[in-house]
Amino acid sequence: MMIKCDIFEPMKSHPMAHASTLTELPNGDLLCAFYAGTYETARDQAIFVVHARKQVGVGWTWGKPQKLIDTPQKADGNPVLFTAPDGTVWLFFVTLRDTSWTSSLLFAVKSPDMGKTWTEPQLLSNVCGIMPRTKLLVLRDGTWLLPLYDECRWQPIFWRSCDGGKNWEKFPIKAKIRLIQPAAVELSDGRILAYCRSSLGKIFRIVSENGGESWSPPEPTKLPNPNSAVDLVRLHNGELLLAFNNSHDKRTPLSIAHSPDESEKWTIIRNLESGEGEFSYPCLLVASDGNIHCVYTYLRQTIRHAVFDKAWVHSN
Repeated sequence: MMIKCDIFEPMKSHPMAHASTLTELPNGDLLCAFYAGTYETARDQAIFVVHARKQVGVGWTWGKPQKLIDTPQKADGNPVLFTAPDGTVWLFFVTLRDTSWTSSLLFAVKSPDMGKTWTEPQLLSNVCGIMPRTKLLVLRDGTWLLPLYDECRWQPIFWRSCDGGKNWEKFPIKAKIRLIQPAAVELSDGRILAYCRSSLGKIFRIVSENGGESWSPPEPTKLPNPNSAVDLVRLHNGELLLAFNNSHDKRTPLSIAHSPDESEKWTIIRNLESGEGEFSYPCLLVASDGNIHCVYTYLRQTIRHAVFDKAWVHSN
């Protein structure tokens, strides 16, 4: 079974909504964040958060979006939520110094109470153009691996922390191919697999055998990419799911592909959205109950939430 709903009605004050992120809170609720404004990189662009609670017989009920990050006269964007093992909720994001993503600076805020209150923003990097998009991984050995990318050079970067985010080691990837927004999973043998956005019409893959410190040369997959974000998750039983735009040049349809194991033998099982318009920037989450959630941009006006189970994945 699969259920879809819009998280909120389009906002008149912020008519453009994009780049959602999702995390499961310690009590099983969901927290979603996204950015919205007059248009992408507008000076009124702010980051909103919205909370969902599951009700018996009703399903997921979303609250009203609340503005969390709104730097005066500067655009805030690309939020990434993460619930740490100790229950602290992190939000990574960027603030633009001017009107270009290449001017962005990376920040983080934290919440000790599941998104009710937040710390003041902490600057994580003073290098312009270092941006998040996809979720942080907690590796088997407890290391945090944060996928990032350099908007100026169009290269993936991975940050590693062995002390719960207090200190970070930085591992840029110097590749001949322009790639950004790596979406990563840890495989059963400890390798890290990442799929990347490209401007070459295909998704590219890279692999690390040492926890994200170095990576294999990029290889093209057979899956198309219209220069748009993808997301990748590993289910508890080792199956892989990929959310992506199944097109070389359009951000439609938005599709789910399935691999029965870690072999990356993909079958496109069905579309979450199709038709004219933009359906993009998916964020996948495997919840503690085994259900799979996906939030994504819907027509640049709102954020849509889809939730489905393993039976839906295997029913096609």
